Amino acid sequence: MRFHFNWLGFFFLLATLALAGAASARALMVNAYYGEYLADTKEPGISAASLKGPILEPWRFVERARGSYTIGVLFPQLEDSYWGAVDFGIAERAVSGGVAFDLLEAGGYPNLAVQVQQLHRLRDLGVDGVILAGVAYDKLDSEVALTVAAGIPVVAVINDIRAPRIQAKSMVPFYEMGAKVGEYLREKLDVRPLKVAFFPGPRDSGWAPESLEGFVEALEGVPGIRTLTPLWGDTDERTQRSLIRRAFHFYPDIDCLVGNAVMAEVAPSVLGELGRPPGAVRILSTYLTPEVYAHIQAGRIEAAPADLNIDQGRIAMDMMIRLLDGQRPGVDFPFRAGPQIPILTTETIREYPFERLFGDRGFEPVLRYRPDVSEAEAP
Repeated sequence: MRFHFNWLGFFFLLATLALAGAASARALMVNAYYGEYLADTKEPGISAASLKGPILEPWRFVERARGSYTIGVLFPQLEDSYWGAVDFGIAERAVSGGVAFDLLEAGGYPNLAVQVQQLHRLRDLGVDGVILAGVAYDKLDSEVALTVAAGIPVVAVINDIRAPRIQAKSMVPFYEMGAKVGEYLREKLDVRPLKVAFFPGPRDSGWAPESLEGFVEALEGVPGIRTLTPLWGDTDERTQRSLIRRAFHFYPDIDCLVGNAVMAEVAPSVLGELGRPPGAVRILSTYLTPEVYAHIQAGRIEAAPADLNIDQGRIAMDMMIRLLDGQRPGVDFPFRAGPQIPILTTETIREYPFERLFGDRGFEPVLRYRPDVSEAEAP
């Protein structure tokens, strides 16, 4: 796999450097956790009990890195626009902070072996740090430990991970994301019973089981809502379309589809193919993408919580810069931090402009960046 430099995406970044500086300078309110990370006190989707928090406080981005750093970034995939927004946040912070990065994507959540190989490659290349969006919650512990032992700090972004040697985490609890959807549905419940099909996402990922657990617990004891057996699967369109069709094959009277954003994105067209008229089946997403955003604007999707993933990308890169500059996680800055979670509906979406959530329209993922443009060429 060759590193790729996206000139179009790069020039989008240059065109928004003033905005990047403004974003870096502004105070972002986050839920922060301090103290020592002890993985034995950790449960999926919940911050380690050894940490103190959450503490609501502003995150103020550093202006420039003290050294010339190259950061390796690993994503599960770049097939859906969710990860494009995370890339925008990481790239923006790299530009304004004056650091280089190389990004590799594993091609999907089932590809654990690919991500492990990519982590090996980044170690061999001698990067200064790694920002990791892991494809699995508890299957990368040893690889993270080997990377840190090699003198390369690792910061987790978006996807929770157990990894006792992880250095810092930029994320929100997907348990809370699922709970937000459950709470919304509970408040909007009318008199008739509601049969819900839930599509969590990949079973072995940290975030998918967490969102399901949060959703189910938010509705525990609420009469009139029946959640069917979860339909697990990777977040690619083909898989999610197939799962929706399978759900209606076994349960023709489903009232509501809830789950990962790719499911929500394709649900309106699949429902049309199945002969369901618009509005006959409610659709809710457990997180937000540009496509889900557009569907909410058009009234095709009812609601989705926003984990502000562009800000999670910014925070992850800022955490890495702070680490490499010598600051101590859990002491000088939070070991774990993530923005507060709003829920977007057709009524509230106007309060959240597209650019605030996803960056510039037309941005294409940047997989390689060097502060000196002349160095930005694939080897």
